[in-house]
Amino acid sequence: MNDPIPPNNIEVEENILGGILLDPSAMGRVIDLLTPEVFYITAHSTIYRAALDLYHQDKPTDLLSIKTWLSNQKLLKQVGGEAKLIQLLERTVSAVNIDHLASLVVDKYKRRELIAAGHELVKLGHDTTIELESVFDQSEQKIFNLTTNKQDQFKPKVIGDCLAAVFTKISQGSEPAYPTGLDNLDTLIGGLIKQDLIIVAARASMGKTWLACHLTNHIATTQNKPVVFFSAEMSSEQLTKRLLSMHSGIDSHRLIHNTIYADEYETLKQALGTLGELPIIIDDTPAYALTPTKIRSVLRKIRHERGELGLVVLDYIQKLGDRAAGNRAQAVGKFSGAFKDIAKEFDVPFVALAQINRGVESQSNKRPGIADIKDSGDIEQDMECDSFALN
Repeated sequence: MNDPIPPNNIEVEENILGGILLDPSAMGRVIDLLTPEVFYITAHSTIYRAALDLYHQDKPTDLLSIKTWLSNQKLLKQVGGEAKLIQLLERTVSAVNIDHLASLVVDKYKRRELIAAGHELVKLGHDTTIELESVFDQSEQKIFNLTTNKQDQFKPKVIGDCLAAVFTKISQGSEPAYPTGLDNLDTLIGGLIKQDLIIVAARASMGKTWLACHLTNHIATTQNKPVVFFSAEMSSEQLTKRLLSMHSGIDSHRLIHNTIYADEYETLKQALGTLGELPIIIDDTPAYALTPTKIRSVLRKIRHERGELGLVVLDYIQKLGDRAAGNRAQAVGKFSGAFKDIAKEFDVPFVALAQINRGVESQSNKRPGIADIKDSGDIEQDMECDSFALN
């Protein structure tokens, strides 16, 4: 009896490779999901390896670039020649679903790995020359290897290596925090420190968004590094008008309603020019679709295209997820934990805005505290510092 064909999806593999050839941004969306090994067809694995190498060199992954790479490596004929690459392109309409397609290929790969591990476990079980304790140990290790993320970038570090890095930074006198441009706030929190999760909490209309816009503008201006603003609260147009108000001095409410005076046009034009030069990126994905996975995907793409990030801002944390969920505190707590992980992964300060419960106004002491953050969940244990906006 012939062995069944191992799990695979060749058509999906072809669509992924076609998407990479077609869309310059596609590689950035799958690089953390796929390795050459996950492809069932050897030629597909080789083509992806070519794209991977080009991507790491900040080179395009279009047909000509990959063809040249394969030709230089004497691999073009092995994968089916230029005709194979053209075929992949012709069979692909777009790369819009490439993230989902990648998960399908990984699923098949893990099943093949599980089957292979199962065969090895059967052999171990039959090999009576190996001590049973060793059989259990080897079996456990094989299963563990299947469930471990091999691409995990956070590995244990020897303290000596940490000390060397710390000494270098101290010797160079490098400042670990970005000044906020607000002296009192810098005194309070020590500036915006990389890898920190900073929660800015207040009741509605107390200045949270103004502070977020100020930090966005200040970091983009002084550090000249990309600032990514995830706005679950307002549209990109509304947020842009708020930032434009800061640069022009024109009242933001009038800008929002497209009402300006004749003598303000020149000022507005100058503000447009200045603001347009700043590395500010706004993502106004609706709150229900703005997940930590989505945020990671956006940040990876921006980091690849523009380099080291300066700041990530989110307005605001309780907007995310299923707002009708039974345990909102637990849901919000999961988000805050994910945002702390993102701050570490991208080595960037992460400022998240949060709402304060209405009940704080009925307290004898109206100064809000951490417990007054709406659906606070595990926010307290994830953040490095908090800021509460008062009247």
